Amino acid sequence: MSHPNPTSPIDSHERPLEGLRVAVTAARRANDQIAALERAGASTVHAPTMRIVPVEDDTALIDETHALLEAAPPTFFVTTGQGINSWLQILDEPLKQQVLDYLSSTQIICRGAKGRGAVRKWGLPDAPSSEKETSTSMVELALDLGIADGPVGLQRHGYVPEKALAPLGDREVYVVAPYRWELAEDVTSVHDLVKSIIAREVDAVTFTAAPAVVALCEVAAEMGAREELLEAFGSDVRPVAVGHVTAEPLEDEGLVPLYPERERLGAMVKLMGEKLRPRGR
Repeated sequence: MSHPNPTSPIDSHERPLEGLRVAVTAARRANDQIAALERAGASTVHAPTMRIVPVEDDTALIDETHALLEAAPPTFFVTTGQGINSWLQILDEPLKQQVLDYLSSTQIICRGAKGRGAVRKWGLPDAPSSEKETSTSMVELALDLGIADGPVGLQRHGYVPEKALAPLGDREVYVVAPYRWELAEDVTSVHDLVKSIIAREVDAVTFTAAPAVVALCEVAAEMGAREELLEAFGSDVRPVAVGHVTAEPLEDEGLVPLYPERERLGAMVKLMGEKLRPRGR
């Protein structure tokens, strides 16, 4: 489906988003994003679609860690440096050392450079990382390198699509998930956002974390409005992501999100100013 918003750059000026109404789905740093959008001239509406469970309160993470150590899968996937750091920092001794001992003796594959850097920071053997920095390319790299039979471990932070893991076949996956995402405690504003998108009352919707996309689609499905939501995103309302990882679930739905090459909030707002105009202008 095509978007009516122009895709060619418009003249730069102080308020390039003047006349645009933008919905912000972020839970973290939402105020920073709203301020940046409004400085650029946009009017905003805020509807956080999910929340982060504080890692220090996440008892499930400890249970997942014990299950991982008991299974001791010969391959372990690292999706983010932040996730590895948060996981290890929250563990008490001797559990932290047990995890480090396990990771020192297993084959680690990283989704990107930041994960690889975090692995080195903890004194673990250098690990290969995929150039495209996507979950799909991470699994492809692992299979190209050759991984052992049996289960795999996965440090998950954000969105890891099922199709990315499909090439692993029937291997059991042991997940540890620091920074677990849950639906927003109050979904009233999310219901209102779904209705606004379907009614074309906003020009664009920004996403700074892939789970925010998944959460919005889940709420829309509960409302019986998922297809209408996706149709709006495919025609009049432009989905905007902070980077290619966040864009992944949008692309999985067959949508064409707008996102910058550099995964930065400022780069996203700048790109929006270059590419988007209010409908009818």
